[in-house]
Amino acid sequence: MIEQFIKSYWEYYLELESQLIETKRYVEFGIKNNQTYSVEYLKLYQAVCSEIDVVGKEIAQTVNPNFKVDDHTNIFKWGFQVQQQFGFIKDTCVLFNDEITLQPFENWEYEQYTDSSNRTRLRIVGGIKNVIKWWKNYNKVKHQRIGLVKGTKNYILANQENLVLAFAALFLLEKLFLEWRIVEEQYNGSIDESRLFIKQ
Repeated sequence: MIEQFIKSYWEYYLELESQLIETKRYVEFGIKNNQTYSVEYLKLYQAVCSEIDVVGKEIAQTVNPNFKVDDHTNIFKWGFQVQQQFGFIKDTCVLFNDEITLQPFENWEYEQYTDSSNRTRLRIVGGIKNVIKWWKNYNKVKHQRIGLVKGTKNYILANQENLVLAFAALFLLEKLFLEWRIVEEQYNGSIDESRLFIKQ
């Protein structure tokens, strides 16, 4: 399983990361450039967040073989499954570019509850204020990049801050999964490391 994951997902992550590194030729990584946005950032932001969704579903199915993925499987559903295995993910930090500490899944926690119709549902612990900001912004960019009628300008949310947080999230998801599977499968092969992120 781990070798297939590396080939299908980790190597793609490293390719996306190489594209992020290329953007440094034009805009330096750093807090002062957090709000800088561009078409290149927009392309990467959408690719990385889409990959988070894909990887999240794969991990959810591995953690819980009974978990079914369909057209309605969203971050609530796969996220809850991921958190059953990696409940500490919300507290885990990542070091970016050897200088910036990030916590991409801060406050990310779902709980089950029974609604008034006696159906089991999921909700965010702490309410809507705990929605992951970079994921919320990704959905704004994806669904309404620009509002021609209302003048919405969500494309500016495809900025360096949101992009780097999304990358940190994808890196962390995959890193935690790989570490778990290495132990489970007693895998001793080599795995190329990220050039930008270190799990703390």
